[in-house]
Amino acid sequence: MFILPREKPIQMSIIEALTRRLPKNHPLHPSLQKEYNQRKKGLVGEENVDYYLSYLPESQFHIFRGIRLIVDHKPFQIDTLLISRNLILLIEVKNRKGSLYFDDVYNQLIWSDEEKREVLEDPLQQVKRQSRQLIKWLQEKRQPNIPIEYLVVMGDSGTFIDPKSGPLYQKYILHAYSLEEKIDEIMQHYKKPLISNDALHRLSTKLLKHHNPLIIDPQKTYKYDPKDLIKGIQCEKCKRFGMGRTNRKWTCPFCGATSFDAHKAAIQDYFLLIKREISNKECRDFLKISSIKTAYTILNSMKLSYKGKYKNRIYFNQLRTGK
Repeated sequence: MFILPREKPIQMSIIEALTRRLPKNHPLHPSLQKEYNQRKKGLVGEENVDYYLSYLPESQFHIFRGIRLIVDHKPFQIDTLLISRNLILLIEVKNRKGSLYFDDVYNQLIWSDEEKREVLEDPLQQVKRQSRQLIKWLQEKRQPNIPIEYLVVMGDSGTFIDPKSGPLYQKYILHAYSLEEKIDEIMQHYKKPLISNDALHRLSTKLLKHHNPLIIDPQKTYKYDPKDLIKGIQCEKCKRFGMGRTNRKWTCPFCGATSFDAHKAAIQDYFLLIKREISNKECRDFLKISSIKTAYTILNSMKLSYKGKYKNRIYFNQLRTGK
C-alpha cells in the first residue's frame, strides 16, 4: 500500500520556473540545465522502483516515498521506506548508466563509461547511515522495535554492476527488476509478525505526521536577483510573455491564443521564485496588470489562504480548507 506519494523534487519545479523566467542569455542557464537533468534521472529511477514495488501484496507493506524525518535536529531523507508487521526495509535508489564497481576496501563507488571515470560516495554507506538515523528516530518516538534491512537498487536496467565488486555488496546491490524476488527472499528470514495491524497503522500515522518536506530559499540556493526575472503572463502556445486580460480571459498579442487561467502558472512562479506570500500590489506588479479589482478576483479565484482584509490582504501558497 503506497502511503506517501512520490513528489517531484521542489528543486526541479524551481529550475523549471527559472528556465521560464530568466532571459535566454542569463549565465545561470547551463548550470540549471545540468542540475535539472541529474535530478530528472534520479526521479525516473525512483519511479522505476515504484513500478516494481506495485507488484507487492498491498496488505503486506506500507510504502513511503521520499519521506524526510528529523533526528538530533538534523534531517534525513529515505528514497523508499517499506514497513510491515515483520520488518522495516530501506531502499536507496541510484540511476546511472555506465559501469559501477563497489570497492569494499575503501567503501567507495567507482563509476565509469567510455569517456571518464569518477569516484562517488558509497550508496551502501548512505543507506546504512539512514538506517541508524531511523532507529534513533523510532526510539525517540517510542515505537516498536522492528528489525531493519536495507538495499541499494539501480533504477536503470542498463546499468552494469561489476561482478568483481566486493562480496559484501552482492547481498545488497541489485537492479529494480530483481526487487520483488529480493524482498521475498528477505521476508523468508522474517516470517513471524512482531506487531499487530493496529500498531502498524499507528506507526504509519506517526511517520506521516512527522514527514518534514524540504523547504529551500531559492534565491540563496541558485543565487539570482529577482530583478532579473521576466514578469507577466506566459502564453502556453508560443511561450512568449505579455498576455493581456480582456473580458475575463488572457489573450496573447503574438499568436492570438487565449486562456482563462494562464495567471495560475504565473502566480505559482512567483511563489517558487520570490516569496511564499503575495499582496494585491505584488500580484499586479508581477502579472503586469493595473487593475486592483482584477488582481483581487484572480487571487481569490485560486482559493489561496489569506489574512487581512481588502487592500491589505496577504495571500499564501496554500489552499483554503473548509467550505
